Amino acid sequence: MIELKSIYKSFGKQQVLNGLNLLLEPGKIYSLVGGNGAGKTTLFNVITGFMKLDKGEIKLKDIRIDRLSPITINKMGVTRTFQDLRIITKLSVKENILLSFKGNPGENIFNSILPSGLFKKKYMELNERADIILHKIHLKSVENSLAGDISYGQQKLLTFGCCFANDAQLLLLDEPVAGIDNDNYNRIVNLVMGIKAEGRTVFQIEHNREYINQVSDHIFHLHDGILLSSNN
Repeated sequence: MIELKSIYKSFGKQQVLNGLNLLLEPGKIYSLVGGNGAGKTTLFNVITGFMKLDKGEIKLKDIRIDRLSPITINKMGVTRTFQDLRIITKLSVKENILLSFKGNPGENIFNSILPSGLFKKKYMELNERADIILHKIHLKSVENSLAGDISYGQQKLLTFGCCFANDAQLLLLDEPVAGIDNDNYNRIVNLVMGIKAEGRTVFQIEHNREYINQVSDHIFHLHDGILLSSNN
């Protein structure tokens, strides 16, 4: 699905990614481990276009993406979560989901000139899809709450909901179960396994060994800028 060939990235004299190679296949869960400062987040950043490579190439379904913008890469089916979550805290839970849909009519000012019936129909469709996602992530009961007012575990679930609304085929998850309670831990395990069952790919940074062993098909250790691989 996505292939990284001879990836190099440095910051000054510090070589963070050093000729790294990686192939991720559809319908698999890959976990990435390594010490602080090993370059895990940097790897996510170069895949999603937030940082440019020094050398190497990244191909998504045989199309080179390492020179593309994060928005373009996202539109091609790659989405991610962040450690700092990056939800819109002053909007409701449901509004966060609605804004994550591709082709949301509210994104385009020119939609204001469309017949109101067409705009309303599209919004109703997205509203129904949002309801399905809210049930899936166990947040239907708090859909009208501000995203900043729900618990941290629920906010983590909301980031999954935004990924689902984005309809990505490759999901990069940054510490999905860090700092959450048991109930939401189990919900996230089920969501991640469900992503795999749908034939989509998960690539995740995580430190929780129990979780990693529970869900992973492959575990990568990032050390000295290269990946060491082991099957789970």
